Amino acid sequence: MGLIFIILWSSAFTSAKVLVSYSPPLLILGIRFLFTGAIGIIINNIFFDKIRLNNNDWKFILSFGICQNTLYLGLNFLAMDRIDAYLAVIVASLLPLFVAIISFLLRKNKIHFLSFIGIVIGFLGCSIILVPKITVNFNLYGLSLCLIAVIALAIATLIIKNGFSKKEQLLPFVSIQMIVGGAPLLLLSLIFEKWTINFSSPFIIAFIYTCFFPGLIATMIWFNLVKRIGVLMASSFHFLTPPTGVVIAYIFLNEKINFNDIFGIIFITIALITIQQANRKIKN
Repeated sequence: MGLIFIILWSSAFTSAKVLVSYSPPLLILGIRFLFTGAIGIIINNIFFDKIRLNNNDWKFILSFGICQNTLYLGLNFLAMDRIDAYLAVIVASLLPLFVAIISFLLRKNKIHFLSFIGIVIGFLGCSIILVPKITVNFNLYGLSLCLIAVIALAIATLIIKNGFSKKEQLLPFVSIQMIVGGAPLLLLSLIFEKWTINFSSPFIIAFIYTCFFPGLIATMIWFNLVKRIGVLMASSFHFLTPPTGVVIAYIFLNEKINFNDIFGIIFITIALITIQQANRKIKN
């Protein structure tokens, strides 16, 4: 589940780059969420039980939708116009660190010393892979947007742990929270952006792919992953985003894998094993 999630999640950086080159970022992100959410609700009503949500479910949907969709993805889409995608990935790889810090402050989880060591090793591995690839000038504004975004995702990750009440309601949860997160983005786009979209073939392909794979499928896997193995271990899979992106580029774009990539992947593998061992010690 973790590997499938990372493959889909890391591919979203490429599709996002394509989308924002043909459309304003907030506009296309808002449309994507409304479209994907509507499709999910239609699928649920045709093939599954009717949607039944209680007050706690609605609180979860509102808070998660705003944190992950409006803040995390909205700010990342805005940052794409300002900074290199690799820098955005480096900041995103800080997610396990922020999850651990916020969880510790809120006393939601015990943090084993091995978990802390694993987080540090994982971040070093991401940096080894990505830092040499940064080719654009440092941009404080874009970096700030990414930092706020990853903090919002850390909060959203912790929200999932005590989130939806029934597992069979997962599809409507994912669908409705997308609509909740997309509506504010469209409102902000209406105020700050000019609504012009170039409906080229790359744009249409990237839009459809982003809606169904990184959007609907990856989010459902993410919910199950956090529920099954916990927030710290689940968030640590984000360390795999940089090497996964490198491997995808090697397979589909024939880009070379250099020594830094291999060295960084070794660090990340050690980090994941270390965090997994820490989780086992905590459970025991």
